[in-house]
Amino acid sequence: MNLDAKAHHPPDSFFRTLDSSVKKNSVFVKKLSSLTEQNRDKLVADLNSLNLTKYIEEVVNAICSAKLKMQDMNCAIHLCSLLHRRYSDFSQLLLKTLQSALSNLNKDDKVSRVRIELRLLGQMLVLGIITDQKEGFTLLHNTLCKIVENDKDRLEFLPAMVSFVKHCGEDILGVQSTKNRQLIEQHNITVPVMKILSKDKQQIFADLLKEYASAVILSLVKLHNKLMKCLKHNKKTLLMKGEVSAEKIELSEKLAAQHSKLLMNATTLAELLDISIPDLPNLQQLDDDEMDCNSPTNANADLGEISLWEDEDQKTFYRDILDLTGIVPQILYKKDKAKADQKAKEEEESKKKEEKEEKDEKEEKEEEITEESIEAEFKKLNIEEEDDDDEDEEEIVVTETTQNANNKENPDDFGTSTITISNKAMMEGFIAKLSNISNRDLVNEAAQEFCLKLNTKSNRKKLVRALYGVSRNRLDLLPFHARLVRTLSPILPDIPTDLFTLLKKEFIYHLRKKDQNNLETKVKNIRFIGELCKFEMCEKSDALWCLRVLLEQFTHHNIEIACSLVECCGRYLFRSSDTHLKTNHLLDQMMRKKAVHNLDTRQITMVENAYYYCNPPDRVAYVKKVRPALHEYIRKLLIKDLNKNNIEKILRQFRKLPWQNSEVAMYAVKCLCRVWNVKYNNIYCVASLLAGLAQFQETIGIFVVDNVLEAIRIGMEINQPHYNQRRIAEAKLLGELYNYRMVESNIIFNTLYLVISFGSLPDGTNPIDLPQDMIRTRIVLTILETCGQYFEKGSLKKKCDIFLLFFQKYLFTKVQPLPIDVEYSIQDTLESIRPNITMYTSAAEVDLAIAEISPQLKNLLGSQEDAEETEEDEDTETEDQGEETPDEKEEEVKVNKKLETVKCEEDDEFVAELERTMTSELTGRKMDSTVNKVNSSDLALPMNRGFKGHKIDGNSVQFSVMMKKGSKQQFKKMDIPVESEFASNLFDKQKAVVREREEMKRLVLSQEMRQEEEELMAEQLDQHKTSGVSYRAGERKQKPRKAPQLTTDMFNFSSGK
Repeated sequence: MNLDAKAHHPPDSFFRTLDSSVKKNSVFVKKLSSLTEQNRDKLVADLNSLNLTKYIEEVVNAICSAKLKMQDMNCAIHLCSLLHRRYSDFSQLLLKTLQSALSNLNKDDKVSRVRIELRLLGQMLVLGIITDQKEGFTLLHNTLCKIVENDKDRLEFLPAMVSFVKHCGEDILGVQSTKNRQLIEQHNITVPVMKILSKDKQQIFADLLKEYASAVILSLVKLHNKLMKCLKHNKKTLLMKGEVSAEKIELSEKLAAQHSKLLMNATTLAELLDISIPDLPNLQQLDDDEMDCNSPTNANADLGEISLWEDEDQKTFYRDILDLTGIVPQILYKKDKAKADQKAKEEEESKKKEEKEEKDEKEEKEEEITEESIEAEFKKLNIEEEDDDDEDEEEIVVTETTQNANNKENPDDFGTSTITISNKAMMEGFIAKLSNISNRDLVNEAAQEFCLKLNTKSNRKKLVRALYGVSRNRLDLLPFHARLVRTLSPILPDIPTDLFTLLKKEFIYHLRKKDQNNLETKVKNIRFIGELCKFEMCEKSDALWCLRVLLEQFTHHNIEIACSLVECCGRYLFRSSDTHLKTNHLLDQMMRKKAVHNLDTRQITMVENAYYYCNPPDRVAYVKKVRPALHEYIRKLLIKDLNKNNIEKILRQFRKLPWQNSEVAMYAVKCLCRVWNVKYNNIYCVASLLAGLAQFQETIGIFVVDNVLEAIRIGMEINQPHYNQRRIAEAKLLGELYNYRMVESNIIFNTLYLVISFGSLPDGTNPIDLPQDMIRTRIVLTILETCGQYFEKGSLKKKCDIFLLFFQKYLFTKVQPLPIDVEYSIQDTLESIRPNITMYTSAAEVDLAIAEISPQLKNLLGSQEDAEETEEDEDTETEDQGEETPDEKEEEVKVNKKLETVKCEEDDEFVAELERTMTSELTGRKMDSTVNKVNSSDLALPMNRGFKGHKIDGNSVQFSVMMKKGSKQQFKKMDIPVESEFASNLFDKQKAVVREREEMKRLVLSQEMRQEEEELMAEQLDQHKTSGVSYRAGERKQKPRKAPQLTTDMFNFSSGK
């Protein structure tokens, strides 16, 4: 259709029928500037209804300048096809616009812009939208040549070339992708090809793209070699210096990112052009140690950013050490320090070559630790200790007769070498106080006291022995003793050396002995070494050597000792840059030993805890769900703020919500139903809140009750253990809803019977309620514990007693004996609601008891009405109409209710007595001749059966007049004009009587209502002070006060009487 569009262009008369308004055409052009795939249909509809003859140039510019994405290209191409079929000059304008955009291709052009324009040009040519094929393909060839010539090194336009080949390669280049070619060869089929260009011209384009692909592959190989060289250099630096600079690590990460991106694009381009990429050395060929510390893909690549310590307090404890050199006079320690420094220098010089050889051997190859090497280390420690003992015997021979001589021969002691009785007692007291050191201040005070008062050679040896001999049960003292050693080390450097020698000797002694005794002593010893390592009082390599030795003999006590060492200083070693590699290797070795050895559950747990304490697994950061501000406020009110003291306040806040907004209303219902998010002890507050809210938003209460009942049923259908806590909360809410008169007793009993019978089969089994599953039992107990106290009278008591029989039958379907916690819960619940209940010992006894009451069961459940529930409903209506909270006076509701006439015996007696009185009065007046005549208009007619009232008929009023003829009374009707004085006076008197009675009625009722309001307000105030709950559960028992019935009956009269 695009190729024949020129012959099928519509005539000019067609365009006259379309809309040519400037406003709509301008709006359409603006829409084209931001076209997307989502608004394709709307754009097509607008295009078909508009006459764009005068706006073709603007349309072309809008399409070419639009910020299109790759997923929007199909929409743009479809619109171009429609425009080409309708407007003859669209093709030429589109070609000119693309030519002006691609002819002057600069390095500053954005890759995304070039990618869109290049693909648009290619597909316009393939689909025949650009009719001038020669000029179009010339433009395409020139554009590709510029990109290939200018972009071989930087490869900035590589994504544009990949996109062009992907969508236009088969049609313009005549090249099948590797995947398509393999499928064609596999199935031996022929795929039709569009013959847009001849094979010679297709070959020209294909060679041009293959030349560019070769440059891409060459750049990939160079970048790969550069990355490998950088990683190898980082490995060498790590082995030589123990750490790699941040610049080197950043460079390797940058090269790895570039390599990954280039490799992806090069692989895609080679697959589309059906060419191969040379095999590159795999990055995984580097050993595990290299990848662990230098590879950008390693999780520990940012190890330098991780602190050695858990928090600032821990860092302060291990690094903020008191400087005694500014407190202790230099004369007290300079010679001791000079001698120790000289001795250390001699040892360093004598062992310098040996240490280098040992380090090289340990780093290049991990030799196995044998018993011979351990024995050699032990002998070495023994020789050093013997040398120290000889020096002590020569220097600490102190007597009263040789005091001066010793001062000359042993100037090291500087006047304090004489151990007097007082000095000895002070040292013993100092050693006794070491067991009470429990903070940093006490450590600093002890260090100052020792340096100023007790600094002698013999006291230093005693201090070392005292620290070494700390009780095996006082592991809490080890960090403080190690801090004391670290504080003394700048002045007395021999103390940490001697102490570590003793600890290491004991460690090797227990290792050689291989017994299974003194585990606590071994753990104390290894943890002391770990604490000294964290205070840098021993080499990190020594701690790692101890761990290696333990891993070589990873059995029995060695497992616990190794775990203790890892827990003590493993994280410090793992996070240190110089020991991270070795520590990580040893930790991995420990995990492999755990998998190979047959360890018990306790030992496996110890090993895993120690490993993950040092190298915790990566955790996905918790993403907080973003909610609207109003939703967050509703959650805050219910979950955080709601308690027994602020129910009224939160109720007022809930009433202010925009309930007319369905979204807010449904979310509030959702939060009220998800009662498991609220604290269990506050669930009754939710029910109280809902009871108050239902008075103003009735549908909310209905929704919540329906959702709770539905959730209880769904929970029984699903029966997943991780929903058990949720199901208990829902049962608790249902019981509280009954307490606050939101549901009736029949719903409670229906739910209870549903819980114990849902899913039961005829044979008595229940596949979704297994005998060992106790969740339904807990649900029943929760409901009974919550609202069972109100099933104490009338038919409710009978219904509850019957249910308890069936509940006992249900309990016998569970595994016997019941779990002890369930048994106790049953006893506590039944004791609270039925203290005298009969507990049956077998299912047969329960069946017999049920059979005995079965005749009464139908009558009770079928025909008997729940009188107490009906009375409660009436009382509830009265309360709802009469109660008014002081804070809610603005919501006052007026109820107009007509007074009803209730016939009673007192009324009949009153009427009979009145008739007798009137009869006797009339008889007496007739016999009395001296009775003065009274104006007929002032006569008072008796208000009894003789006076039936009046009827107005037109202009006259009809009266019934009682007349007596003999002993019989007769009634005759008499019509009196309305304007007569008799009728008007009578009407005025009747109206006055009615007004007087109405006023009396109003005064009496208002007085009683005020009294009731005052009593109710006093009651609520007392309750609010005690519990803060506006709707107490106890109100279900207390009947609200009603107006006296005499007051209501007193004013039962009609307007005619």
